[in-house]
Amino acid sequence: MNSGSLYMTRQILPKTVLFTAGCILMSSANLALAREPAQVNYQILLLRQEISVQKNGAFTDSIDRVIQPLTMAGVQSQSQIQIGYPANFAQVHILDAYTETPSGSKHPVPASAIYTQSSPDALSAPFLSDGRIQSVVFPAVAPGDTLHIRYTIHYDHGYLPGIHAISTVLAPNVPVKQAEIILRAPAAQKLYAAQQGSAWQLAPTQKDMHSSRVSFSTSLTKVSYPPLGSPALTQYAPLAVISTTNHWSAVARAYNQLAAPALKATPELQKAATHIAGGATGMDAVKAIYHWLQKNIHSVSINYANAGFTPPAASSTLQRGVGDSNANAALLCALLRAVHVEAVPALMSTSARFHPYPGVDPLAFGHFLVYIPAYDLFLDPTSRYAGIHSLPLEDAGRPVLITGKNPRMTQTPAPDLSLPLIAKHTLLTLSKAGQMIDQSTEIRRGYAAQDIRSALIGSQGRLLMKGLRNGFYEQGDLGKLESIAFQNRDHLDQPLGIKTHAIKDGLFIPGPRMAMIMPTDTAMAKPLQAFTADAERSTPSLIHPSYMESHITLQLPRGYHPAYLPKNVDMQTAVGSYAIHYALQGQILHIDQRLKLPEFVISTKDYPDLHRLALLSSSSIREGLLLVKKNPAR
Repeated sequence: MNSGSLYMTRQILPKTVLFTAGCILMSSANLALAREPAQVNYQILLLRQEISVQKNGAFTDSIDRVIQPLTMAGVQSQSQIQIGYPANFAQVHILDAYTETPSGSKHPVPASAIYTQSSPDALSAPFLSDGRIQSVVFPAVAPGDTLHIRYTIHYDHGYLPGIHAISTVLAPNVPVKQAEIILRAPAAQKLYAAQQGSAWQLAPTQKDMHSSRVSFSTSLTKVSYPPLGSPALTQYAPLAVISTTNHWSAVARAYNQLAAPALKATPELQKAATHIAGGATGMDAVKAIYHWLQKNIHSVSINYANAGFTPPAASSTLQRGVGDSNANAALLCALLRAVHVEAVPALMSTSARFHPYPGVDPLAFGHFLVYIPAYDLFLDPTSRYAGIHSLPLEDAGRPVLITGKNPRMTQTPAPDLSLPLIAKHTLLTLSKAGQMIDQSTEIRRGYAAQDIRSALIGSQGRLLMKGLRNGFYEQGDLGKLESIAFQNRDHLDQPLGIKTHAIKDGLFIPGPRMAMIMPTDTAMAKPLQAFTADAERSTPSLIHPSYMESHITLQLPRGYHPAYLPKNVDMQTAVGSYAIHYALQGQILHIDQRLKLPEFVISTKDYPDLHRLALLSSSSIREGLLLVKKNPAR
């Protein structure tokens, strides 16, 4: 398998470009230009990567890059290259590296400007990763120069037994003059090629071939800037894959081969599982063991391109009390199997991508879940705050490869929207003196509860109240948060209840007329804020599936009535719905608000509907309310 497919990502250090085994990682600074005038900071003149596989499974990754910074920002981001690799089974060799001026002068990179250090995950968890980063700092770089580098990474074996692959996705905001990826394999090895979009040119032209060499080539000179709120590039950008297999199940079987020793039961594991389950069986045992692991096994993040996919033994993870998602998945599976609940690891990516790669590349995955077939249940062994039936948002709706005896590619469940994720009931009492008493009860479910619990669990007393009050004021509220109470704060499988009491002074000037902003729930507009400016988009848009309801009861001062009420809104679209209703009953004004967004990715065709919803939800929270005395002469 390729040591680091060329997929673009934003996981880079400031002022650097990171080549992970030959893969170019797109600068996050370029994505930030979404709403600024288009400016190309650098261009790729040549991007060539060739993987040559030997009969024994070892392979060599040869990379040739020529990059031209065009601005000082481009110089800053491209003049240092970082090459990531797993030092326990790979070695990097820099063949050539120099800066070339427009006049043809060459400034070689001195040996002192090439240095190696441990990767961040290897520093934090050396027992899980032997990742290294080789940094190359180009000398005397100015806009218009070209940066040349050729290097190889030799791997003693593939990441997964019997599987090799190479893939790349082109960032639309970086011009590419010439790009090529090549996979060479022994003559008897069958190769498979696939692509997303039509930008890549395949040679040979057929998709299934016995050729020992397959390549894709392309150029991409037209630049566009993905706006804020776009999904991962692998969701829509030009993507090419060459692989020695066209079945994801082959990846699952290869992973099974690596992981089998780590999942072996030991007396220590059996004893721990029996103790944790406390006599429970079935789903009750799953809950007990999963929640124990959440509380007692610390999680760290690992880059599997730098660490490989072989998990440590479950018994060693239990002893250390710390692991990455792969290690923790192996431990959870082993503990569950010890109480006769079948569980298997499942590979997925946490990037905002919602369909599989067009071809098979194991490095499309970077995270591990646990799948329990008997209950069709996915669990994240690294999530501290997820309930048994609710995945974290970053795990939901993603392509996932289930391993074990019955491997298959499927999709993790989307958030359950049968009930509101956030349901808020607010009683507001407005006095003639302009003071408002706010009594609110909020019920949060699913990922909406996890977000709050991550801030609540572990916090106590004055520190907790200080954080909550800061959040109260940061939302623009005036006055004082008097009290707050929680329901099911530590019970992850139950909805989280939050009850608050606040007093808001100085919002209104008493008199015959009182003006105020309509007391609607501002949280309704937050999921759609990124989509208010653009009426149309040329790339798909990413939203968070959501279902929120808000019911506000405003007790008006005696003798006052609204001069008018805004019109009710009911909008049903292909991408979701928004509604807000106003009703006056005596001195009580009722405001009912609802937003439902069931999808993750909105196509360019349906984007105008999303824009309309965004405008409606934004305008509703700015509606004014004018209160008038019925008999001002009195």
